[in-house]
Amino acid sequence: MTRYKCIVSYVGDGYEGWQSQRKGNSVQEQIESALHEIAHAKINIIAAGRTDTGVSAWGQVFTFDSDMDLNARKWKGALNGHLPKDIRIRECETAEASFHVRYNVRWKQYDYKINLGEYNVFSCNQVYQCPIPLDIEKMEEASHCLVGTHDFSSFSANSWKDCPDQVRTIYAIDFSREKDVLNIRFKGTGFLRYMVRMMTAALIEVGRGRMSAADVKEMLDAKSKTIARRNAAPQGLTLYHVDYYQIPAINQKCMIREFLGEDNLPEGHDLQELENLVSENACTQYYAFVTRNNRKRMGTFVYTREKDKASGIFYLLDYDNDLSLAESLSDSIETWMREGKGIEHVSIQVQKL
Repeated sequence: MTRYKCIVSYVGDGYEGWQSQRKGNSVQEQIESALHEIAHAKINIIAAGRTDTGVSAWGQVFTFDSDMDLNARKWKGALNGHLPKDIRIRECETAEASFHVRYNVRWKQYDYKINLGEYNVFSCNQVYQCPIPLDIEKMEEASHCLVGTHDFSSFSANSWKDCPDQVRTIYAIDFSREKDVLNIRFKGTGFLRYMVRMMTAALIEVGRGRMSAADVKEMLDAKSKTIARRNAAPQGLTLYHVDYYQIPAINQKCMIREFLGEDNLPEGHDLQELENLVSENACTQYYAFVTRNNRKRMGTFVYTREKDKASGIFYLLDYDNDLSLAESLSDSIETWMREGKGIEHVSIQVQKL
């Protein structure tokens, strides 16, 4: 069985969101229908996230598993041959069995486009047509309070019952303008339901002079499900890019993954250096050993190779409590160390940090 990772773009105006509906037409249903026609079997896909009705994507990512004798290039061509013209597979490649399209996300980027000029019939499906002048400088000022790690309960349609933890990190909110089109770019670790549209709606209210930057900060701090009731129009929103980190091994309780910005890094190293070592496939690479659910760091996994030999060492913060978890990943990390690397001799050790 081979896992395939695809990047798909689509215009969301004609679909009732990404996820399959009991009654409706979704992007997921269109792709799974195309897979069924090609493979003559039911193939389920998993996406990086769900876009709502009317929301488009340039860089949505999904995976599927198949044992059909087709390479990635042929899968791409076959899928595009069976999909409607407003859904297009941009890339298709094989992925490691440990890759998970949701758990491996480093950050996502959403773009929200606003037409500040005359109504444009040719862009109305993907750009919000704003009939009122906006003070962009004030909008940008108000966006500063949203950057960082916060509880975004006020800007989320998720209930606390379904999603108890509504803390997310936004790395940047950038404003740019090309002629009459304003683009607001949101980059963060992840986004709750309607989160980008609710934040954008608040910023538009600031631009219209109905709210201030202080009002947006007050809304954020309130952590209320009733204080922010507006959603910006879905037609302006596009899921633009999903960036991934590597997970060499994972099970139901823990995982080995690349270090992220919020981690306590190994002493003497910075994040960019650690990312470069992995991306350049250096002889020595550093990974975080964390619990799967709350991502608590339990230690560091160091992978080193020399010719046909490779070694992996777990350095544990709490040796006695976390030893069994490290041992539970030994088989899968050994498989990762061997696969596709021409490694014959592998050794794995566990030590106290």
